[in-house]
Amino acid sequence: MTRRLARLRPLLTAVLVVAILAGVWWTVRGQDWSVARPLVTGHAVPYLLAAAGCNIVALLCAMRSWASTLADLGHRLPNLAAARIYFVGVLAKYVPGRVWVVVTQARLAADAGVPGTATVAAFLLNVVVMLLTGLVVGALAGPAVLGDRGWWLLAPAALVVALLAWPGVVGRLAAVGARLVRRDLPAVGTGTATRAAVGWQLACWLVSGLHLWLLLMALGAPPGPALVAGVGGFALATVLSTLVVVVPDGAVVREVLIAVALVGLLPATGAGAAAIASRAVCLLTELAVAGAVLLGARLARRRHPDRPPTPLP
Repeated sequence: MTRRLARLRPLLTAVLVVAILAGVWWTVRGQDWSVARPLVTGHAVPYLLAAAGCNIVALLCAMRSWASTLADLGHRLPNLAAARIYFVGVLAKYVPGRVWVVVTQARLAADAGVPGTATVAAFLLNVVVMLLTGLVVGALAGPAVLGDRGWWLLAPAALVVALLAWPGVVGRLAAVGARLVRRDLPAVGTGTATRAAVGWQLACWLVSGLHLWLLLMALGAPPGPALVAGVGGFALATVLSTLVVVVPDGAVVREVLIAVALVGLLPATGAGAAAIASRAVCLLTELAVAGAVLLGARLARRRHPDRPPTPLP
């Protein structure tokens, strides 16, 4: 059975690559790029470059959050190994259904000796951290999107505080969940790395929102209000669109929610331009970072051909 799977790996990899490319194409095809023309000017270039830089930093923060969660389950990976597993897996989000992300990560993590149970647990726990912290940061845009009901976005803050105060609970819950599906986690950490995971994810949301803030300023929005709307609006729109698993990476849904968060800050056309430009910046930086990581992993493999592709420390 193992040999048969090994033979099928190249075919399965090719199918996944085609599915990812199809998802990216669908995401791009579903957008009205014409509204972003105001940002295709010489004046906007510095803002676009700075926005791309912010999103790259945010992606690295997100990777460290996931790696910290995995470390708390007993598997601390080198940075390049963790980046390879995480960023290639992230590209699978362009295939409808979040299951493909964890399937891809589990396939790559297995080469590093990480059992599938730990990879799945890290993915699920990281999703919880991502959603909770995203809602906390998204509370900044709560009044603009939800009106008087925006206050409920503060509720996840209590859970985030609980995670920071009692991080060991996360590992114990993961162990209970593993036993329910008749699996065992090889190790459960003390929770120290879980605190790091929460911190890295909060940093991810704050830094990633800066890219939208820069785009808003390029469109003439006042810096102060644009900062609140950009950081909070991007976090809230991303979290809510993540729950719509039937479309690749919440395509169109996220753009609509961002535009709603920007109501009152820019005219409808400007809000639409910022939302579409945000999608372009995120897509291009994700592809660029994943490509750079794969290239780095390949170069490292050539320098040390006898090492496994993703060795454990």
